[in-house]
Amino acid sequence: MSMMKKNSFLLVLTMITLSASVWGQKAVDKADILLVPEWKQIYDAYIPDDASIVSLRNKVPGLRADVYFGTWCDDSKNNVPLFLKIIDTLHVPEFKVNFYTVEKKSTTGQKYFVADMLVEKVPTFIFFIGDIEIGRIIENPKDSILQDMLQILL
Repeated sequence: MSMMKKNSFLLVLTMITLSASVWGQKAVDKADILLVPEWKQIYDAYIPDDASIVSLRNKVPGLRADVYFGTWCDDSKNNVPLFLKIIDTLHVPEFKVNFYTVEKKSTTGQKYFVADMLVEKVPTFIFFIGDIEIGRIIENPKDSILQDMLQILL
């Protein structure tokens, strides 16, 4: 195979791999999320419970979270800014969080927003220790984002 054909083949293979891995989702920075005025207003107004923050702070080192949400989704608008405020209040740099926006489902028959992570509803907060999933908060918390996080980490 000529060098040009080999390079073209590798480029196409890379593009296919990248497009398959990010189909329907896009990584975003938490600062970008708060550029939306409504979301920033919810973030600013929320004051997490101090005792719960102290309890959670001791449990999150080594924890990772992947957050899938829709900018078009009311549940995401109501819950993602609260989660952002919690992680900012924790001040634990070892707690790694990845944020991904998802597109609306293209058809009513489409089950998942992100099939490889089995994300059916947004927002979905997935918590990991190492590579092992330890819990999820799906769409709306049972009690509150903060309390549900504590329950997951017990």
